[in-house]
Amino acid sequence: MHTSDEVSATDPWAMRAKTAPEWAKHLVIYELNPRGFTSPHGVGDGSGSGTFASLEEKLPYLRDLGVNALWLAGHHEATKHFYGVWSVYAVRRPDVIDPVLGTEDDFRRLIRVAREHGIRIFLDVIAHGVLHDSPLVAEHPEWFPTSSWQMADYDYQNPEFRSWWVALWTKYALDYGVDGFRIDVLMGDVELWDEIVEACRAGGKEIVVFPEIERYHFSQQDNQGTPRDVYREIHIDDIVGVPRGLASAQISCHDYGWENLPGNHYFAQGSRARMAHISLLAPRIPLFFAGEEFNATPTPLPDLTQGLYGTGGPGGWLYGNRLDWSQLELAHCADMLEDVRTMLRIRHEYRHLINGDSSTMQIVPIPFDGATPFVPYALVDEGVEAIVVVTNPAAAEVSTMVRLPRARLGFDPDVHLRMTDLVSGLSEDITDDTFAVSIGADGTRGGGYRALRLSPAQP
Repeated sequence: MHTSDEVSATDPWAMRAKTAPEWAKHLVIYELNPRGFTSPHGVGDGSGSGTFASLEEKLPYLRDLGVNALWLAGHHEATKHFYGVWSVYAVRRPDVIDPVLGTEDDFRRLIRVAREHGIRIFLDVIAHGVLHDSPLVAEHPEWFPTSSWQMADYDYQNPEFRSWWVALWTKYALDYGVDGFRIDVLMGDVELWDEIVEACRAGGKEIVVFPEIERYHFSQQDNQGTPRDVYREIHIDDIVGVPRGLASAQISCHDYGWENLPGNHYFAQGSRARMAHISLLAPRIPLFFAGEEFNATPTPLPDLTQGLYGTGGPGGWLYGNRLDWSQLELAHCADMLEDVRTMLRIRHEYRHLINGDSSTMQIVPIPFDGATPFVPYALVDEGVEAIVVVTNPAAAEVSTMVRLPRARLGFDPDVHLRMTDLVSGLSEDITDDTFAVSIGADGTRGGGYRALRLSPAQP
């Protein structure tokens, strides 16, 4: 959440987050552009050809992966205003389902079938405005007094607009059944989102709201990059007196690669250590972009450009790539996918210890010899069990000496401990609190991380 000990009292990250539904702390969020996530008819007009129906076909895959929430970065009428490809950010009518994706009934069916697979749906909200050629501008010119991004900006002081805005997103939740919203850039007006949340609650629907930059229930950008010490990163909040709570851990942002040449702009790029340490086995809500789970080789849509408004040569914007699902036939992609599935299986199995609400758990740093750059940590149910996460981002196997801080873990000094490798299932009794942990080379099947469960040995 914070990256420095110097956190100002006026720092926006220090704002107390709103209280979220209980289920929010167990989210595993997967972002996708529905046009490029699947392309059943090729790349179409250069924006992919994915639809609600073709996305629905992938729901069993996402369920089996361990995803339980989709950030759907596209649902309403939009254009190719940015980077030459269709995107939700080039919003034309936020109140109209884009026919290139399907009908309103198709959209409702997607949400219903997703819920049957245990998957919630979050919609991307573009809060600053619409394209100048939007019918909304012609119908309500008084709503759009200024411009940015070569678009017309909403007037959040206009009472008629404010009523329309609340009704719009409340309808998506109560009528279509979506579970919440991710808000692009700035929220616009936090009080309007309070009204939306309350209106949904009054209609019997609890929703989650996570802005890109600011905080509501949590923020998309709570944590990015690679914190060397997860314990220290989280406890900075304690140092400055900010209440801990829900926080996300984003691996790749869809903005990676914008105005760059084509290439692999994922952050993890096959690193199991990064996936585990940053997000999937961390006390955060994991958030990652489609294809990162198998380190897909990016396939830029043919009209994708480096220039923001469709100029320049071929581009690398991560959002503007499509997934080539045939890559899962490649051994290194299949291996990465299996490792991510395993991490998420562990996360769900031990959800009482590994979840996105750090205020409900005890996190303990594990002393070690510094053989890896990431500090091992334990997620603890004091005296009952602990899961120790040790990672190795190197391209070679590493053996690191760790020392269990038995008192901080709550284990009696006279009780023998049982250690179970949660990947292999192998167990052994611990006779010495200082021991070596071997971690395979990162980027290889089963390498890059170890997840070890400690509990009192049975007599």
